[in-house]
Amino acid sequence: MKKEQISIGKIVKEKLKEKDLSMAWLARQVRCDESNFYKKIKNDDLSFDLLYNISDIMHEDFFVYGSNSLKEKWKYLP
Repeated sequence: MKKEQISIGKIVKEKLKEKDLSMAWLARQVRCDESNFYKKIKNDDLSFDLLYNISDIMHEDFFVYGSNSLKEKWKYLP
């Protein structure tokens, strides 16, 4: 079974666009240096705490994307 690639950074950017919000705005909300924040999003290098804060601020459960992927994977296991 092929591992599904999930880019949480890409999903965050898509949700920002849907809500007409900017990356700069979100970086300020999570109190992160903008250039460092852009790198974290681009490289999908988000700690649990950072993703939790992003989810809380944007009122989006970004953890569900990983959870759904695991559930899909596990349904094929004995």
